[in-house]
Amino acid sequence: MRQMKTTAINAVFLFVCLATALGVHAAEPAATVADRILNFVVIPDAHTYTGHPGFLPGIVERINALQIQPDFVISLGDNIAGGEHHEVLKDALTYQDFVSRLRSPHYYVTGNHECIPVEVYKHLTWDQLLAAWRMKSRWYSFDMKEFHICVIDGWASLNTPPFTPAFQQEQEWFLQDLRSTDRKNLVFVHDAISFQQEDCPEWVRANNRKFWPPGNFFEKTIEANASKIAGVFEGHKHKSLHKMRNGVMYHQMGASFLHNGQFAQVFIDSQTDAWFVLGHPETCEQDEPCEIQQTYGDRRVMQKALDARARPPAQAK
Repeated sequence: MRQMKTTAINAVFLFVCLATALGVHAAEPAATVADRILNFVVIPDAHTYTGHPGFLPGIVERINALQIQPDFVISLGDNIAGGEHHEVLKDALTYQDFVSRLRSPHYYVTGNHECIPVEVYKHLTWDQLLAAWRMKSRWYSFDMKEFHICVIDGWASLNTPPFTPAFQQEQEWFLQDLRSTDRKNLVFVHDAISFQQEDCPEWVRANNRKFWPPGNFFEKTIEANASKIAGVFEGHKHKSLHKMRNGVMYHQMGASFLHNGQFAQVFIDSQTDAWFVLGHPETCEQDEPCEIQQTYGDRRVMQKALDARARPPAQAK
């Protein structure tokens, strides 16, 4: 009997050694994987306006039908067109009405098409816009799973004298916010703070002329804290690009008013820092260079989230 037990123990030991050598491991608990993989949806540049919600209703329906529901949804600025003759407050309330139907929490980023109606056309005040969109500030942060989500206002005109006090206030807040957390940060901003004309020559035809200068405050601050930044997501240029620079991964997101309401679902693993961006619709075709939201990154991150979702929860003993 003792010999049989010894043989059985040796067999188990041999199996463990062989499994380790082959990289075979017991599946992680589904809850563990689900807790560490953050997934969110980005709606960039929806450009809705008076009497014309554009593709937004369909976008909301498609997000609610996703196989993996996002932990949150974020509208990345230029959510409304904010034209001089638009009913801007009504547009903002209409946008809020549609996104309130999402099954996941929703957050806003302000863009130039929100800033200009307030600061230039004087159609409404910041208090009115923030109230309509349930925002506590133009810049704010919150924690989600193992990540710190940081939303900033990157309106390029903030870098000009009339807006010096507001920009100074935001700079102080951003520095303090980065210092306040040990979590990995995800930064969301509308205006492209890191992409320049040479990144996509097609921008010449896109009539998007304004760029933050290289070495601007946001860029320098983010790259000085590169070890804490898991990704930066930018809109405004209506193109889909990505690049790694100085230890930071920057994502330029394709506009949602194009291609029947495109958007992106992003998966990030807090343990490995791996990420995957899934374009909706997912396609490799391009009728205009860079305009279609591209799918890129490590698809295995999404697959892990899918596998965890399909795996039955562990039974309590």
